Amino acid sequence: MAVPPETLGARSPSLRERPSPCEFVTVDAGPSAGNSQMKALLLISSGVFCAFSIWFVASAVLQPLKVEWGFSDVEGSFLTSVVNLGFCFGCFFSALLNLADVFSAPALILVGGLSAAVANASLLLVRGFWGALLMRCLVGLGLSLVYPPSVKLLSTWYSADKRSAAMGFMFSFFCIGSAFPQLLNALATGYSWRLIVGLSSLLGAVASSMTYAFVETGPYPFPRGGFDAKAAYRLCRNRNVALSIVAYCGHQWELFCVWAWSAEFFEHIWGTSQQSAHMWAFVIISMGGPGSWLGGLLGDRYGRAMSALLMVSVSGLCTLVLGVLENHWPFAIWICICLLWGLTALADSPNYSALVILHAEQSNVGTAVSVQLFCGYLTTILALWLVPMLSAAWSWRWSLASLSLGPALSVLALLLLRPRAKDVDKGSIKGPASSDAP
Repeated sequence: MAVPPETLGARSPSLRERPSPCEFVTVDAGPSAGNSQMKALLLISSGVFCAFSIWFVASAVLQPLKVEWGFSDVEGSFLTSVVNLGFCFGCFFSALLNLADVFSAPALILVGGLSAAVANASLLLVRGFWGALLMRCLVGLGLSLVYPPSVKLLSTWYSADKRSAAMGFMFSFFCIGSAFPQLLNALATGYSWRLIVGLSSLLGAVASSMTYAFVETGPYPFPRGGFDAKAAYRLCRNRNVALSIVAYCGHQWELFCVWAWSAEFFEHIWGTSQQSAHMWAFVIISMGGPGSWLGGLLGDRYGRAMSALLMVSVSGLCTLVLGVLENHWPFAIWICICLLWGLTALADSPNYSALVILHAEQSNVGTAVSVQLFCGYLTTILALWLVPMLSAAWSWRWSLASLSLGPALSVLALLLLRPRAKDVDKGSIKGPASSDAP
């Protein structure tokens, strides 16, 4: 949405006065900004919640699908990871065509949310593995038009020094939405898996429609971008953006595998019942909600790279310990470590997006987020495919421990990033760092 000249000053700025692509556009939000800001935050976050309940519904209903349709474990892992593949394809073409910078974010969210809901509901009609695989891939394609535009749209409602906390709040809904199908599975014992699929599809369609109807661009818009075939290439050559994305990829290697296979970890490592495994999976994944908000608050206060470094170090250590400890340890100790992991595993995530937005050219923020998510979720495809193979070759314990390699990569990238980002990484941000592109 274009910003009227009168909101920027007494007269429309001349070409010389207009912001460069690497400068933030800020305006006076006005006295009623607080209510509008909260409405936008809640609606965008609710849309993300519903979108990611669609994303993870296959993990929650995988066991009954295996029984009804005769899936193997390998086919089940493909059904879980193919959403990520569809999402990666969508993010790749979105970044290539600059969709998130050319088109209205609410419109993209509506189209993507409705597409994902329809594809998810189509699971009720298809029969067999290949039909389900295609529908889950289309779910990922649809969600690629929901997540990156949601991050950009929310960023227009908050100044740079408050953006990580807002991202953390939104990602807390992302986290609870990811866990929601596990809760439905645990509570809906005796009910058909079709109820879970149908309910998640309905929520996704309603939430995307409400975002389109009631949320517009906020008082801190980014410069309007057009089609730029070289934008993604320039972003990849920006050293600060590249390091932020590498750190994000390490985070994704660990996070999505534990989320997707958490119920299986409980069943195979600690011998819980299937219903208890899904309930514990919901509790631990949901811990990422308050953790994400906390990580965002710490990022705004003490620096995004520092906050992310602390959180990813703790979560990686928890993953390693959970895989290495012998089974004779008391179950209460396992649960305490799992809860600590759940609290810290998503707490670094809002800071990666804030760092990417901070260091990218401001007219290409949507493209930058799409590139970040493409790389991160491409990483998850390999990880989701590898974990069941490692568990078959070794054990579920050692496949869990191997996921700590991702946080180790994140720590290395953040240590390289911190000295370069320290001047712009705290609350008194006036503009992003230089691109560092040669």
